[in-house]
Amino acid sequence: MNTHRIFFAVTFIITVAISAQTPEEAVHFLENESGIGVKAQAMGNSYVGLANDYSAIYWNPAGLTQLKTSEFTGSFYHMIFNNEANFAENTLLENQSYTKFKSFGLAYKFPTSRGSLVLGFGYHRFKDYDDFLTFNGFNTQSNRLEFELEDEKGETGSYPFDRDVLQTEQVNQEGNLSSWSVGGGIAMSSNFSLGMAVNFYSGSSQYGLDLYQDDIDDVYYQFPANFNSYELHESILSQFSGWGVKLGGLFELNRDIRIGLAVDLPTKLKVLETYSSHDVLTFDDEFISEMDLGEGEWEYAIKYPIKFSGGISLDLRQLLLTTSFEYRDWTQVRFDVPTGYDLNDDYNDLLRENHFFSDTFRPVFSYGGGGEFRVPGTGLKLRGGYRVVPSPFIDAEKSLDRRYMSGGFGYDIDRNTSLHFSYTRGLWERDSIDMYTPGGTHESIQTHRILAGITYRF
Repeated sequence: MNTHRIFFAVTFIITVAISAQTPEEAVHFLENESGIGVKAQAMGNSYVGLANDYSAIYWNPAGLTQLKTSEFTGSFYHMIFNNEANFAENTLLENQSYTKFKSFGLAYKFPTSRGSLVLGFGYHRFKDYDDFLTFNGFNTQSNRLEFELEDEKGETGSYPFDRDVLQTEQVNQEGNLSSWSVGGGIAMSSNFSLGMAVNFYSGSSQYGLDLYQDDIDDVYYQFPANFNSYELHESILSQFSGWGVKLGGLFELNRDIRIGLAVDLPTKLKVLETYSSHDVLTFDDEFISEMDLGEGEWEYAIKYPIKFSGGISLDLRQLLLTTSFEYRDWTQVRFDVPTGYDLNDDYNDLLRENHFFSDTFRPVFSYGGGGEFRVPGTGLKLRGGYRVVPSPFIDAEKSLDRRYMSGGFGYDIDRNTSLHFSYTRGLWERDSIDMYTPGGTHESIQTHRILAGITYRF
């Protein structure tokens, strides 16, 4: 049997390889940062107005001035990602787990005659790409998949393999966006501090898609279109680089109340993508046709707008309460040509995607609150928090907003060493669709994130 692919298969993968840079993906690269610090995570990431440990370098570098001594800290995390996916009236529940190093850092407090000067340096994985989706179902809708085949007379024609098939798809993404950070805080007066951090970004995201389509009812039995199954395997490795600046201020209204504000200046992130794809078509007579659909590299840049964050902390000695917010206008995200590259047709196509940001996204105001109870007579501190991150899509339903409930504790082993633990449960829903699985998938997602860390003061 001679089999010949039609233009569709080749055109599809070229489109995926060059147009994987969608506005949705650009926002996804930086949306919903998980942040750093076990204590901050346990308190619902409500930390801009508190920021009284090394993690201030991420939340509000002005808070570094509150450190009484120098300190070193490190942490790791474990996450379980549960996804209940409904596709073609069939529900499938799967889970995946991830364990990774999270961060380490050093904050050094300089001796001063008055005021405070603290510098910090460290490495943090502040944005995780860990995600997982598996679904299957009998799909009666057409995905327009067809192949060019030669019949017994030697005549060539296009034959569909597009509907009434069992489809199974698995999407797996893993990776992180991290930064090497250097920053510091200085007390400008007895009740006001300023801080700045410079972040050098790096990291990667490994995306994989595996699609299986089976003719379980033998709908396609007539030669030459006697199809048995079809497989598609795609892989995209995205590598990130760039840098950014964060400014912060902390004002002590009185001995109990602190107000913090921080600004992330506009950031430009360079992305290098390495992509590959191949497929396998199997017939009832066990003839197999395999094809590489494309591979290569593609480099581009994304410009992200300014981010504002703020918070208030109320310290009642045994009880500490915090609240915070974060604001970023996702309509202002833009694709750009990376430095050193000339404008060409591919980049012109990419820049045309910039028109869709304002049509697809909206500004997002996320918020949260947390607290810490210091158990009298012990070195134990009990913590909890709640955070809401609205969906960045225009007119998104509330069910798509991410809600995080957290808890944890800190324990002082001695005057120099503390252990920290946090647990965060995340809940949200998501709708996804691709051209091979028409009808789309509705997902109910639940995450369980555990962080553990240690702090040594000297």
